[in-house]
Amino acid sequence: MASVLKSDNAAEKKPAAQSVSGLAGFNLSDLADEGRSRLAECRTQIRQMLEQANAEADALRQQADERGYQDGLDRAAVDADRKLKEQAEQRAKDGLRVIRDAVQQLHRAHEEWMQQYAESLTQVALSAAEKIVLRRLRDEPQLLVKWAGEALQSTRASTRLTLAIHPETLAQLGQAFDELLAGSHLPEQTAVVPDESVQPNEVVVRQPGGDIHAGLSAQLSRLQEILA
Repeated sequence: MASVLKSDNAAEKKPAAQSVSGLAGFNLSDLADEGRSRLAECRTQIRQMLEQANAEADALRQQADERGYQDGLDRAAVDADRKLKEQAEQRAKDGLRVIRDAVQQLHRAHEEWMQQYAESLTQVALSAAEKIVLRRLRDEPQLLVKWAGEALQSTRASTRLTLAIHPETLAQLGQAFDELLAGSHLPEQTAVVPDESVQPNEVVVRQPGGDIHAGLSAQLSRLQEILA
């Protein structure tokens, strides 16, 4: 019986060992497959995360480039607008300066023209007056005596007077000048003398304080002062 029991125990133990070994082998295989599957899933997820991260980084870089480009465009637009305004202001200033210079030149030209015109008118008036007075002197030679009398009236303080007249004028109006000197309150030392240096239409009153011209030239000079 002892041998039978040993035999039975051996027979019973052998299938049990095989059964345990078969279950252990099955469980390890499943765990290995599941681990590989999980590892593949992790790799896939990590790859997807890396791809998504790279895509997001590219998008961020593109946005940054676009933003920088737009900022550059904005700065360029601001700089261009500022430069355009500066150029416009400078051109406006230059234009105003040109206009101001042109206006000043016009004023100067107008003043010069008016001055020349006034001088021309004065010369015309003097020429006309000279012709008129010369004609009147021919018709009324006594006018020269009148001018001499006006000049003598302004020399009342003098102690000595000389009335210088051209010889031809003295020959023509000598008596009228003598009457002028006789009827005026003049110094005793007053005389009429012929002087060829005096023009026929001129009379010069000479005194210690200076000469007084009282003829056609003197009248025209006074007229010129009035017209100036």
